[in-house]
Amino acid sequence: MATCLESTLIGTVSELRKFLSILSNSSALYLDIEGWNLSRHGTVSIITILAHPSNQAQLIDVSALGDLAFSTALEDGKTLQSILEDRSFCKYIWDVRNDANALWFHYGVSLGGITDLQLLENASRSDDKTYVRGLDKCVQNDLKLGFMKTNRWLRTKQDIKKLMCTDIFSIRPLEPKTIEYCQNDIIHLPALREIYIARIKPEWLNKAKEESEHRATQARSPEYDPQSEGKKLGPWGSGGKERILTIDQLCEMMEEEREEAIARDLFGYDDDLEFLDGDNGWDQEGPGDYEDWGALHSDWDKY
Repeated sequence: MATCLESTLIGTVSELRKFLSILSNSSALYLDIEGWNLSRHGTVSIITILAHPSNQAQLIDVSALGDLAFSTALEDGKTLQSILEDRSFCKYIWDVRNDANALWFHYGVSLGGITDLQLLENASRSDDKTYVRGLDKCVQNDLKLGFMKTNRWLRTKQDIKKLMCTDIFSIRPLEPKTIEYCQNDIIHLPALREIYIARIKPEWLNKAKEESEHRATQARSPEYDPQSEGKKLGPWGSGGKERILTIDQLCEMMEEEREEAIARDLFGYDDDLEFLDGDNGWDQEGPGDYEDWGALHSDWDKY
């Protein structure tokens, strides 16, 4: 399991061509997109790509390249846009929705060949599937990174999220912590994919792949709402099992709602919640479950 990545910032046409020339459909591409209010209402600043099994993350500087990030072509006509749209290139992302929405409305890129790992996790569960989970919770619960590595990973995400209102991803040169944040959003995706593939049933794997494409298609619709509360729900309801809450579970749910209210006071609803910044989506195991709360205990004292 990779715990650190090397990274390269691609900000020129020549650098982009060099990167495109080494990509082939034999590699699995792990993607993440960063921007202010990532959606058709915001911006696209950085596309981070890990061509697994390499240990090199490429940060494509869309702020610098603009349309050239997607239209720059090799002699064979291959472009970043054609790769992102080509279904023969297997691509993995955590919650494709706002990423797909932003790429389509800003640059006319229609993501294809996508497996949404958030859906893969949801489909691989043997228990309730009502709510999707965020990347933060899954890194904590599903990987055995150790306390120090997990805490640093969470702290980096927290620190950058506090700066998202400053449009941190468009500031050049990129701060080292911003680069680390971009790396963090993809570094653990290959390991998580392996875990979910190992435990998922074949019929649910097919459902996850079909729903991933459906998510990307829905996100290109003008009716798609990047901030809809419905995004916290999985596509399969409870997964066929009725969920009966105990008194303890009901009390826990009420406590989670209280914690969410405190989190809103701390960060507001601009870009600090993953639900709104299009990063990883809601981490809902029940109404009001705020995914980053495990990293925020140090802020409780003020309440």
